[in-house]
Amino acid sequence: MQELENAISRYLAGTLSQAGLRSAVGRLAAAGPRQRMELQRVLVEAALPQAVLGELLALLEDGTRLAGASRFGAAGQPEDDRTVATAPPRPAPPPRSPATTAGSLLEPASLGSGPAPELTLGATVKDRFVLKEVLGVGGMGTVFKALDLRKVEANDREAFVALKLLNPDFRANPMALMALQRETKRAQTLSHPGIINVYDFDRDGQNVYMTMEYLEGQPLTRYIRELPEGGLRFRRVWPLIEAMAEALGHAHHKGVVHSDFKPGNVLVDDQGEVRVLDFGIACAVKRKGAGDDATVFNARDLGALTPAYASLEQLRDCEPDPRDDIYALACVTYELLSGKHPFGRLPADKALELSLRPKPIPGLGRRQWKGLQWALELEQANRIPDIDSFLRALRPRSSWFYAAAVAALAVLGLTATNVYLTAFSPETVSTPPRVIQLSVDQKQKVADLLELAGAHFDVGFLTAPTGSNALWAYQEVLKIDPYNDDAIKGIRKIADSLEQQAWEAYEQGDRAASLKKVMDGLEADPGHVGLAKLKAKLQG
Repeated sequence: MQELENAISRYLAGTLSQAGLRSAVGRLAAAGPRQRMELQRVLVEAALPQAVLGELLALLEDGTRLAGASRFGAAGQPEDDRTVATAPPRPAPPPRSPATTAGSLLEPASLGSGPAPELTLGATVKDRFVLKEVLGVGGMGTVFKALDLRKVEANDREAFVALKLLNPDFRANPMALMALQRETKRAQTLSHPGIINVYDFDRDGQNVYMTMEYLEGQPLTRYIRELPEGGLRFRRVWPLIEAMAEALGHAHHKGVVHSDFKPGNVLVDDQGEVRVLDFGIACAVKRKGAGDDATVFNARDLGALTPAYASLEQLRDCEPDPRDDIYALACVTYELLSGKHPFGRLPADKALELSLRPKPIPGLGRRQWKGLQWALELEQANRIPDIDSFLRALRPRSSWFYAAAVAALAVLGLTATNVYLTAFSPETVSTPPRVIQLSVDQKQKVADLLELAGAHFDVGFLTAPTGSNALWAYQEVLKIDPYNDDAIKGIRKIADSLEQQAWEAYEQGDRAASLKKVMDGLEADPGHVGLAKLKAKLQG
């Protein structure tokens, strides 16, 4: 790729002409399919004018058999996050039934003979959609930002749509046409705030396309790529996890498995809302009474999947199952919370062969970690059964629990003595005033202590050394501001982390180390139920 990157740099610097850049791309286009896929990625990532980008992508289109990741996530995705999609050989057309018309959309003969005219930026599809920008290159097609002239006529302020156009290798293949038609049909039935709206499936001469809503935002791949070392804290990413899970759960309740869920197929818009994209190889789950879509066509026949997120059963070509999506969702969840793929981006079959297990995530409560582990089980029979169970396992505790924890921790911060959680005996708790007026100096000191506590936590100084650890810093904050939310949650996170460490030591047979972690955790949160239960188990 160095040759192409050098050519792009020279072109942008004005030392190489557009013809020279085109010539360089033309030479490299003769490479194998995987290299062509990488060339597409480099071109989409580069800050090239849209007209130039469209022309160069067209040079690479001829003969492409493998393409990059989802339409909104093509730029910059690591190789293992790409959908591997091999264009199947075109089968002989089936005998025409009397009911089939000459204009049938899925009849290859109706698309005419000879190559379809290449559509470049500025071209108009169906006398309606003006192609404005390449959004990405996918396993079966290229997605454009397009101006809908009908919306312009109606003075619609949201006049842009996303238009997915089948690549040349696929548009002459009936299976690919069926896949695009099924993607449209299924997406239209999956009306949900977390799933992209799909409008229509149509053709213009030999060009077959679908249209969907155009969204401003960024793919989750970019979000994950920009994560700080160690990922994000649970409370920050839980809304994303919950939204993705609910969107997939809705599809599952409709009998549809996404089959290619990954960060590149999730878009986070400018308002922070999550949309799941690309049901291109979605499969109907076989069930009694299913309609024709469940048996007539299976988009997995196209061989498209993303190895790093595909379940073991997908890699073995088993029947589609909602637990395929749960495995992929669990991988994405793990990445958000840790910054890393649970199995180092290895496919599930390789991870099973090597007996790999995901490493625990610091700061994640034992209940939530166990739930995530359950969802990451490599073999389907051991995996969490459905999205609802996944959400129950990871969902934060109820509000009454947090309210009780706040009262107990406030007293802990003021008195530095052991006070047990007494949710049903509030008269035993001395409650400080809820509104604390802080001076400028106090506010600054609180901010400094919170920053110090975070630094201590990140390096593992949870309750030691004395006078220089996260717990001490959070307690100092609570002495100034007993209802400081960050300090209360920080102490809870320390206790959760120590509970997790204690269970790990217990499972390894080191009861002394486990008990030490338990006592440290109870120093932080005397009312921690999980730690209290483990203490009783160790001392029983």
